[in-house]
Amino acid sequence: MKIAIIGVGLIGGSIGLAIKSEVGSRDRRKSPLEKSKVKIIGIGRNLKRLKLAKKIGAVDEITTDIKRGVKDADIVFVCLPVGLIAETVKNILPYCKKDTIITDVGSVKQPIVSEVEKFFTQSLNLSISQSPAFIGGHPIAGSEKTSVKYASKELFENAVVVLTPTNKTDKKSLDIVKKLWKKMQAKVKIMSPVRHDKILAMTSHLPHAIAFALVNLADNFEFVGNGFKDTTRIASSDPEMWADIIFNNRTNVRQAIKRIKFELEKIEKAKTKEELAKIFRKAKEKRDYYVHKR
Repeated sequence: MKIAIIGVGLIGGSIGLAIKSEVGSRDRRKSPLEKSKVKIIGIGRNLKRLKLAKKIGAVDEITTDIKRGVKDADIVFVCLPVGLIAETVKNILPYCKKDTIITDVGSVKQPIVSEVEKFFTQSLNLSISQSPAFIGGHPIAGSEKTSVKYASKELFENAVVVLTPTNKTDKKSLDIVKKLWKKMQAKVKIMSPVRHDKILAMTSHLPHAIAFALVNLADNFEFVGNGFKDTTRIASSDPEMWADIIFNNRTNVRQAIKRIKFELEKIEKAKTKEELAKIFRKAKEKRDYYVHKR
């Protein structure tokens, strides 16, 4: 099996390490990778970073030639910024095998899936069984660090990975991608691209927007404690990447901002200490339940 990873950063590198760890594991009886030797090709524009990915064992081979990299690949992971994913899928399609499975890791799904499926429909005069397949995916894992030097084979252990099929998705290909993520110890959830984007606007995109805003608002940083540092850790994330994400999910993020304003107004308008305590108690109970449940 040949797996190509386009964009070998934190996520792409961790995918490579996790797959290679699975191949080398002692118990391979149930592994979808056991039937053939797996070769992982790292594809990117920065040769120095690619060499680092190979050095740490995330990939077996590297290339800056995307056409050569995806040739004969059975599965292609597109691990690029959200705004580049659909266009990259379009560009590699002519060089993929007819049964190649292409999947991505973007944290916005509806625009990507919609654009890719539209392109497939217009460009491929083939049946689903005769054409490459696209499976929208999003591993909810990572950190404010983006370099492959922070990659880990354990990054996806117990992390949720969302796959976003539509009525056009090839079920066999979906099952293969699902099993592969499970072998990387992830918890796979299936939902529509639209639902994914609404949920992630609240649980991921809004928190990043708030962290950026809070840091921009604050002064006198010599007086900040761990609470401020913990709350704003993600403000150290890649600005260009997050501008890309939030812009591509801007309708849902705007709705999320309206909702957080409503919650802040409750605090602002509280007239007694008891009212504030009730608001804070509800939040504590919800978060404690969530943390213990996981």
